[in-house]
Amino acid sequence: MNKKKLIILIFALLLINMAFAKDYSEQIRQNPFAAHFLSFEEYLQYEPGASRDFTPTDPPTGNIRQTSEFEQMEGVLVAYPLGVPYDLIVELSEYTKVYTVVTSGQQTSCENNYINHGVNMANCEFINAPTNSWWMRDYGPWFIDNDGEIAIVDFPYNRPSRPLDDEIPIEVANYLGVDLYGMDVIHTGGNYMCDGNYIGASTDLVYEENPGTSAAEIDEYFEDFLGITEYHVTLDPLDDYIKHIDCWGKFLDVDKVMIGQVPETDYRYDDFEFVANYFADQTSAWGNLFQVYRVYTPGGYPSTPYTNGLITNNKIFIPQSGSQWDDEALTSYEEAMPGYEVIGIYSNGWYNTDALHCRTRNVADRGMLYIEHNPLLGEQDYANEFTISAEFKPYSNESLYTDSLKVFYNIDGGDYESITMTFISGDLYYAMIPGQPVGTEIGYYIHGADESGHSMNHPYIGAPDPHTFTVVGTPQPAELTVDPESFTLEMQTNTTAIEIMTLSNIGGIDLIYDISETADWLSLNEASGILQPGDSDEIELLFDTTGLAADTYLCDIVITDDREETIIPVELTVIGTNADNNLGGLQNELIGNYPNPFNPSTTISFSLQNDNMVELSIYNSKGQKVKTLLNEQRRAGLHQVQWNGRDENGSSVSSGIYFSVMDTNREGLDFTSIKKVILLK
Repeated sequence: MNKKKLIILIFALLLINMAFAKDYSEQIRQNPFAAHFLSFEEYLQYEPGASRDFTPTDPPTGNIRQTSEFEQMEGVLVAYPLGVPYDLIVELSEYTKVYTVVTSGQQTSCENNYINHGVNMANCEFINAPTNSWWMRDYGPWFIDNDGEIAIVDFPYNRPSRPLDDEIPIEVANYLGVDLYGMDVIHTGGNYMCDGNYIGASTDLVYEENPGTSAAEIDEYFEDFLGITEYHVTLDPLDDYIKHIDCWGKFLDVDKVMIGQVPETDYRYDDFEFVANYFADQTSAWGNLFQVYRVYTPGGYPSTPYTNGLITNNKIFIPQSGSQWDDEALTSYEEAMPGYEVIGIYSNGWYNTDALHCRTRNVADRGMLYIEHNPLLGEQDYANEFTISAEFKPYSNESLYTDSLKVFYNIDGGDYESITMTFISGDLYYAMIPGQPVGTEIGYYIHGADESGHSMNHPYIGAPDPHTFTVVGTPQPAELTVDPESFTLEMQTNTTAIEIMTLSNIGGIDLIYDISETADWLSLNEASGILQPGDSDEIELLFDTTGLAADTYLCDIVITDDREETIIPVELTVIGTNADNNLGGLQNELIGNYPNPFNPSTTISFSLQNDNMVELSIYNSKGQKVKTLLNEQRRAGLHQVQWNGRDENGSSVSSGIYFSVMDTNREGLDFTSIKKVILLK
């Protein structure tokens, strides 16, 4: 050994002695399996950047996304002998799988211990392989999504003197039957976190341990193998031997990060505040700034490694050591992660440089239903509707339950309402949240399920912690939209017809509807109204040609407010005459609708040979009544009724085949007619 290396070794050992309490050193002497840092013997073997028995591969060729800790998991990996309390294994086994890496010779002992502690054995699986230590986080597999297939990325573990640990990703890939890729970057899982949306983070330890590889080359490896396009490499505020990011930071969601906090009197205070401010200034994958939460981690004894917790599905486990700050740590996570069950796991074996997270690793759900969505957040300009689109990707390859694909939204924290999403193409669906007044806060989440039994929300926790945005801007109330912009009708004399005029894009205007000149043949169903931003109103126009001679009649519908007038021209052409209210040649007939297919409205025409009671309704393909359009006495003649594609509740119906049904049999004519109506959005 050269003199320089001996000096470095002595200095490192002095740091170790300063960093750890006497009981930890004693534990390691009694059980080398527990040594997180390099032992004396391991340090003698350690050469940064030295070659090792590792097989690199070409990167995957599909669309790569590394899965995050806070998305759907099918289980948790641990090594036996355990580095975690049995309480954790018991809790995990109640709702997810526990994958235990254990030698075949020790499996019986492991199973007996599990049974004696009340572990649910139905959720336990065993991977027979030897290990050097229990630091599953550091050497365990990294999971990726490769075009909807879960695969594993291996890397050279930064403890070269633990070759058995270094083989575990290979063993897990073989056990799970998934593809394995080898990324030739020396690393450790405790010094890495990702958001599941192409952003990762580590301390600069990754640069120190790869002296022959540039930062740009490391970035390229991470993009090629893991899909990481933005890799945050920062200083280590903990100032300890380990330099692992999970000792002071943790992604809680795509746009949430928990950072440790120390007292102002601590010499590391400025460094902790630096990394907290650094993340607060960074843009998340969702386009907003990271929300930075803090948990008090002063260190010392009892230890406070509160960022070293484990998120598994809708629960998060936080290490507890008997410190006076234990309860405060749980509260910090409850505030940061509403809807999650926050569970403290006590052990006198937790340390400030390692704890629960270091000794476990999640297994990504190979059959998960993944929802890809770029949420509306922050402030959104006022609109009549807000478009929510998402891709639903069932890794199970099972079909989606399309009626389960919904957007749930609330207004200013009120009760949730739901909208079924409409298919666009491929995996893509959309829904429209109705526009709301300026200043309104809208919260929403997306839900879906597939035939494999998987269901998912976006964001993951759903209703307790939805995406939220606030409506801003100034609506332009003068921009009134009228549909249609004019009316041109041709009718027989002595007949009636109803047309619908839809008003929208109105911002709190008091409107007055009037007819520009005497036109006894036209009437409106209301004379004034006040509509709010985002509202729409349907005005019914009744045309009645009773007693009118064959001719063309003109008038204007005038809509006025305190600023301007909107004029809708009306042209009515009366053809023929009707003697004795009996139209020669006309039959009781449902003529049909035009246009067909239609979007957003269509006009349904029918004729009556004699005055009669008429019911005209819309039914869906299941035979369920959607809307009653007409149920009243009508004169003989030609009639028209408009349907705007909405049901009895005023909600837009989905694309599909519907049926218009005309029934006049209650007056003794014994007549029913049905026509197909197609709505195509």
